[in-house]
Amino acid sequence: MLLAAGGASNFVLVNSKCDRLEMLETSIDQSRSSRASELPLRRLSAMIQTHQQLRQTSLEYNTLFSKNEFYPVQKAYTTPHFLVLGLRFPGQNVALYIGRGNQYEGIFFSNKFPPSYLRIQDRLLDYVRKYLVGARLGKMEVDDNHFLSLFHFKNEHTDNSFAFGYKDRGLFFIKQSKEEIYTSWNGETSKGKNITDLVDQFLGKTSTVDNAKPSNWTLLNYFQDEEKKVSGKPLQKKKEKFLEKKLGNITHDLHDVEKWKLIEEELLSEEGLDLADHQSVLHGHKIKFSSNLNQWQKRDVVFSKVKKLKKAEEILKGRLKETDEELFKVKQGDFEFEVTKEKAIAPLWQTASSQKKKEESEHNVKHFKLKNLSGTIALDAASNDWLRSQGAKEHYWFHIENYTGAHCLVKTDDISKLSGEDLSAIASMLRDYSKLAINEIPVMYSQLQHVKGLKGVQGKVIIKKPKYLRCSYINWTEIITMV
Repeated sequence: MLLAAGGASNFVLVNSKCDRLEMLETSIDQSRSSRASELPLRRLSAMIQTHQQLRQTSLEYNTLFSKNEFYPVQKAYTTPHFLVLGLRFPGQNVALYIGRGNQYEGIFFSNKFPPSYLRIQDRLLDYVRKYLVGARLGKMEVDDNHFLSLFHFKNEHTDNSFAFGYKDRGLFFIKQSKEEIYTSWNGETSKGKNITDLVDQFLGKTSTVDNAKPSNWTLLNYFQDEEKKVSGKPLQKKKEKFLEKKLGNITHDLHDVEKWKLIEEELLSEEGLDLADHQSVLHGHKIKFSSNLNQWQKRDVVFSKVKKLKKAEEILKGRLKETDEELFKVKQGDFEFEVTKEKAIAPLWQTASSQKKKEESEHNVKHFKLKNLSGTIALDAASNDWLRSQGAKEHYWFHIENYTGAHCLVKTDDISKLSGEDLSAIASMLRDYSKLAINEIPVMYSQLQHVKGLKGVQGKVIIKKPKYLRCSYINWTEIITMV
């Protein structure tokens, strides 16, 4: 039994006497693997490991360690379905594939990194790169009671760990550093607790399924499947059509610029050219002249145009050759795949911004910009109460005196930043959202520290040191921008 960082743990470190790396995807029963590779695309098997298969992955991975070494995480990628960590072991690179949830659960490893067309960028990748790339990763541990794996890692601190697990087909992660533990499912950082207790609170005492059916779908199948999605005749025909259209456009443009020969021929002829005062059209090319130019100066302008057309001809001929060669390769089936457009599977991750959006969606509020200031207007009693918790005590609160209706918060501690017109716009906005039909608007305002809720009455407030304005109604939408 190995103690995970932060206290007692259910994690078990699986050891092996094997002295070589056996890729998990090739160690599965060959008959089942063969049958799986023959499945049509419409019957994609899920890459969902059982608890036993996760232990097997841990065993295979830990054979790469002779002792308790830590090896560098050099790269990190993500596809729509996997988070991938690239580790450098003596003499070889290893890629850890961590399923992002849904039909991709578990940890798989290979010596193959995801192809470029599958790689995407998202905030999970940014987070992992911030904390793990450049750090050194240790052995893999598997929890006894949950589908959860943990890796110790070293950076500026030695006592760190990163864990990955699943709940209801969703990936969650845990980052532990010193005495702090960050849990993705609630976006909270805890102190003085251990990972096992936090996971038990989230998943219950045990969440493994004893009779789970083993998955026989491998990373090899996954790559082949994704390749089929972005390759084949439909994509090839699409590329051929695009390149043929491109060739046509280049040929048309080339035909136009090659007319420089006709323009130059006329310039050098004995008759010469009779050029208009301000503009001439020579073989389809419009040439403008500045005022007060004589015929010789105009000829110089035309020669400059010819020079530019000659250069354009060279560029277009190069593009024509390149495109023609590319079309030939595509017709032979030799082309790069398009970058995947699949949406990444989102992890169970409650960030501060998503928590704020969730809270705001539960309240009837609107946000606005006034010059370089931001603000919020609340449109019902419950939202009026919530609004007072969204600003600093020095920020300013506004309401129409003697009327029920909207409350407004402007995030500034300096009322002088609001001009008379700004204050009239705020008053007019409050009038409209309060559904009042008054042209003279009596406004009261104060800093939040002087505005207290009336106990037991939703939306009612008591104001100390209120200040008063009387504003005329104006078209506030020209001054305030709703966001």
